[in-house]
Amino acid sequence: MTIRRLPQDVAAKIAAGEVIERPAAVVKELVENAIDAGARQIRVDLMGGGLDLIRVTDDGAGLAREDLPLAFARHATSKIGALDDLERITTLGFRGEALASVAAVSSVTLVSRPVEAEIGAQITVSEGDASEVTATAATRGTTVSVRGLFASVPARLKFLKTRATETGRCMQLVEQYALAYPEIRFVVTSEGRQALLTAGDGKLRNVIAAVYGLSVAEQMTLLGASGEDETAGVEATGERPIVSGYVSKPACYKATRQYMSFFVNRRWVQSRTLSFAVEEAYHSLLLTGRHPVAVVNISLDPALIDVNVHPAKTEIRFLRERQVYAAVQRATREAVLAGAETPVVSSRGFTIPEWEIRPPISGLPTNQETTERQANLWQTAAPIPTERQTADDTPAPGETTEDTQDDEVAVGGRALPVLRVLGQVSQSYIITEGPDGMYLVDQHAAHERILLERMIAALRERAIASQLLLDPLPVELAPAELEIVSEHLEQLRAIGFEIEPFGAESLLVRAVPAALSKAQTGELRELLVALAGADAEAASHGETWEEHALANVACRAAIKAGQALALEEQRELIRQLEGAKARQSCCHGRPTMVRLSFAALEREFDRR
Repeated sequence: MTIRRLPQDVAAKIAAGEVIERPAAVVKELVENAIDAGARQIRVDLMGGGLDLIRVTDDGAGLAREDLPLAFARHATSKIGALDDLERITTLGFRGEALASVAAVSSVTLVSRPVEAEIGAQITVSEGDASEVTATAATRGTTVSVRGLFASVPARLKFLKTRATETGRCMQLVEQYALAYPEIRFVVTSEGRQALLTAGDGKLRNVIAAVYGLSVAEQMTLLGASGEDETAGVEATGERPIVSGYVSKPACYKATRQYMSFFVNRRWVQSRTLSFAVEEAYHSLLLTGRHPVAVVNISLDPALIDVNVHPAKTEIRFLRERQVYAAVQRATREAVLAGAETPVVSSRGFTIPEWEIRPPISGLPTNQETTERQANLWQTAAPIPTERQTADDTPAPGETTEDTQDDEVAVGGRALPVLRVLGQVSQSYIITEGPDGMYLVDQHAAHERILLERMIAALRERAIASQLLLDPLPVELAPAELEIVSEHLEQLRAIGFEIEPFGAESLLVRAVPAALSKAQTGELRELLVALAGADAEAASHGETWEEHALANVACRAAIKAGQALALEEQRELIRQLEGAKARQSCCHGRPTMVRLSFAALEREFDRR
C-alpha cells in the first residue's frame, strides 16, 4: 500500500471535522474568542439554524490590520507562546485552530478595529482562499460573519438535525457562557427575532432569570463562596477548589440533567464527576427521576487541571478529582439544607363546597382582629418541649427563655418553628399549629427520616444498636437469593444483623437492628433480599452500601400510614423531627410536611 500526502484542502476539511461538528461549535469558538478579547457586549445573530449565517459581534480589543491574515493560519494564536504555557492555561481558546477550521468549511468575513486605530480592516476567507485585506468603516471590536456552513461538505449536512434543533443548540451554548460571565451583556437573535438578552450587570441570579425564567431564579440558593452580587467565578488563591454559584431548592427540579451547568475557571465543561457530586448532595431530598437546576463554578489553580483533552475543549481532567468532587458535594449539600423550606399547600388544592351563599353576619371579627387573635392564641399556648427544653421546664404562658425566645429550633438547615400538636387525621398525618400556619406532618416519612439519621450517626460511631431475638427466625430463600445474601453477611453484621447458615436453603436470623425488633419472618425475607442486592442502587445514589441499606431498614421500621398514635406519641415524633438535619424530606425525597398558612385559610373562608 502506497503512502501519499493528502491534498491541503482535504487535510483542512478533515481537521475542521474534529473541531467544527455543527453550527453550535462555530458559535462556541467565536464567542470564546470574543470573551478572551475582553468584550463587555457580545451579539450573536443566527439565520437558518446557523447554516445560512452566524454573525458574532463584540466590543473587545480588536485585531490590527497586519494580523488579519495570520488569524486564519492554522496553529496561529496570541494566547500561548511556549510549551510551559500549556500547564497554566487561563484563556478559553488557545489551539489556534478555530478560524482556520471554520474557514475550511464555509465563507468567513472578519471585520475588526482595535481601540488605537482610526479605521477598521476587513478580510474574507472562503474554503481556505483568502482575499486581500481592505480598509473599512468599523466600530471598536470584531465582527465575524460565517455564511454557507458545510455547503462544500454535503456529507456533514445530512447528519445535522433540523434548523430549529441546530438553533436550539446554538442558543444553549450562548446561555452557558452568559451564566459563566454575568458581567458580559449577551444578545442573541434568530431569524431577526430576539431570543436572549442579559443585562450584563454582573448578577448571576438575573442571568438565571433570563435563561431559565423568573420562577426558577426565585428558587435558587447561593453556594458557599458566593455573595449577593457574585458574578460566576471566585478566583482561587490556593490549591483547594473554591465552589460558587447557585443550586435549586428541592422544590425546584427538572426531568433531565441538562439544567446542570458546570464551569471550571469559568470554562463550560461537561463532567460526569461534577454531575454526580451535585446529585449526591440531593440524595433523599429528590425523588428518583428528578434532577436539580445548578450553576456551579469551580475555581482552581490552572496547574491542577488539563483542558487540552478534547479538540472541542468540552472535557477536562482534574489532577485531584476526589478533592474537587468532595468540595462540590459538600458546598451543594450545605446550601440545599440551609435553603430547604417546608412545601406550602396551594389554595388551588382545595375545593369549596357548593353551599348556599348567605350575606355576611354582622359582628364577625375583622381580618386584623382575626390575625391578633391567632397571635394571642399562639403566645398563650405552651410549646412542645424540644431536645433543649423538657416538659419539666416548659415556660408558663407568656413567659420566654433564652432557648425558646425565637420560637424556633435551629438545628441544621432552615429552622423549624416549634409546633403545637392538635391531633391526627386519617391515622396517617399529624396536624400541628405553628406561628405561621397549620403544618401537616406525614408520620411515616417523618419517622423514616428520624430513624435514618439516628442509625447513620450510630454507624459512623460504630455503635449500631442490635436486638437479639428471643426465638431465632429461620428465613427460607431461593438458591440465587441465598447466594447473594451469603456474600453480604459481614456487611449485614455491620448494620446490626446476626445471621448464620441454616440448612441448604435457609438462614437463621438471631439479631436485627433495634428498629426492626418486631419484624416478622416474611418482612425479614424481603428486606434481606433487597439489602443484598443494594450495591448498584447505592452506587447510583452516591452513598455507601451501609447507608443505602439503613435507608431500607428505616423505611420498613418506620411508623406506617394508618397506624393510630396517642397524643403523646405524636408530640414525641414532632420533637424528634425538629432535631433532624434534613427534616424536610424522607429517605426517598418525599416531603415530611406541608404548610397551610393562616392567610390561605382566610382566603378559603372568604375572610380576605
